[in-house]
Amino acid sequence: MIFSGNKEQSMGETIKEWIKHTGVEKKIEETRLLEKYEDIVGPLITKHTVSKRIERSILYIKLDSASLRHELSYARDQLKKQLNLSVGKDLIKDIVFT
Repeated sequence: MIFSGNKEQSMGETIKEWIKHTGVEKKIEETRLLEKYEDIVGPLITKHTVSKRIERSILYIKLDSASLRHELSYARDQLKKQLNLSVGKDLIKDIVFT
C-alpha cells in the first residue's frame, strides 16, 4: 500500500492513476486497437497493408493496392465501428486510406 495524504492506495491503483494522468492510457488503447486490426480485416488485407498509425483520432492505413484502397473506402464506416468495438471505446473518428 502507498500512502497519499490521508488516502491509502494499492500499487496497482497508483500505477493506473499515473497512466491515466500522463496520457499513456490513450497510447496503450491505440496500440491495442492497431493490434486488433489484423484480426478484423483478415490475412488478405493485412498482406497488402504497408503501414498503419493513429494521429488525432484518425487511423491512417497505407495500402499497396489501389483497387483494395478503393474497395475499403466503401467499408470505412463498418471497419471503424468494428475497430472501436474491439477495444470498447470510440478511439478513432475516421479512417484515411493512402
